[in-house]
Amino acid sequence: MNMRILLPPSEGKTAPLQGPTLDLPSLAFPELTDARRAVADKLVAASRSKNALSTLGVGERAFGEVHAQRNLYDMPCAPARSVYTGVLYEAAQLQPEDDVWIFSALFGLTRAEDLIPAYRLNMSVTLPRLGRLSAFWKRELASLEGEDDVYVDMRSASYQVWSPSNNWWKIRVADATGRAISHRAKHYRGLLTRALLDADSSDVVAVAEGIGRVSVEDGGTRFKILTLTVE
Repeated sequence: MNMRILLPPSEGKTAPLQGPTLDLPSLAFPELTDARRAVADKLVAASRSKNALSTLGVGERAFGEVHAQRNLYDMPCAPARSVYTGVLYEAAQLQPEDDVWIFSALFGLTRAEDLIPAYRLNMSVTLPRLGRLSAFWKRELASLEGEDDVYVDMRSASYQVWSPSNNWWKIRVADATGRAISHRAKHYRGLLTRALLDADSSDVVAVAEGIGRVSVEDGGTRFKILTLTVE
């Protein structure tokens, strides 16, 4: 039984200085090509509009990123694992052979080696004629069939736009008082991602115990909640 690690994208990105341009049909899960093109086209249009920042829900500090993606299809691309450079990805240190599933507002679902540009878009955004992207991708990913694998979910709630039918572990990170933590949780999810990718075992609990104290709640027939308690 294989293990599938489900990741969110990261807001922090490193824009490739050179590389091939975006080729949507070459990405993993090519059945999503039409949906990706629809979102990409609307993102380009939104980024070129006078209300670009408000439409995309960002402030003036993101102006350069929004301005650049007016020419999204001409931007240089690199493997997603090197474009996403936020806290989780810094801790996960993804390598070329690492097979993870990355959910995003622009591409829906990709793998770590897929060549993508740096972009600015999140699931809470509403684009003309497509609607709120979280709802859009829930519809588009509804027919995605998961294999009989173990799924370990590192995603934040907004990126849980597709759910495995079983063998699904939701990861929660808490402090010593049992209270869920937010920003630092990304770091520990990244550490757990790296540990799981390096492990010879699909025993999620045993691997997680190498990072912190672990407790497990039964969420029903479909999923379990693993709480990783860290100091």
